[in-house]
Order: sequence, then C-alpha cells, then structure tokens
Amino acid sequence: MADSQETKIRRGQAFNLAIHDAVANDQECNPQYIYRRFVYYYSLGDALQGSDMDMIQEVIDNKDFDKVMKQLRGVLQ
Repeated sequence: MADSQETKIRRGQAFNLAIHDAVANDQECNPQYIYRRFVYYYSLGDALQGSDMDMIQEVIDNKDFDKVMKQLRGVLQ
C-alpha cells in the first residue's frame, strides 16, 4: 500500500526537525540519535494533529506536563 502524500510530508517534516535537532546538539553524525528524534517528532506531530485545541491546552496545563516531557526526552535520547 502506497503512502499518502500527507504521510510523506509528515515524515519529511519530522526528519527535517530531527536533523535540525541533531545539528543543534552536535549529534549530526549519530544515526541512532537522529532516528530517535525522528520518532519523537513524528509521534508528537501525529498526537497534535489528531487532537483539538482544547485537548492540547488541557495537556499543557496538566501539572505533570514538564515531568512527563522530561521523561520522554530522556527515553528518546
């Protein structure tokens, strides 16, 4: 089954963000770091695109938001 144009665009954007992140963190020669960041950005984009603004604001306002984001970054690095 061929990927839709939208899926290809989303993957491309996640890859671009992963590369930018890798360069900013001196990890541009570390494929594992880039792949992990790709999965992070793709998953984050997928979650955000599938949610309405009220739900996103609810997540941001959650008292554990910073703690959960820190744990997620730690797992994906």
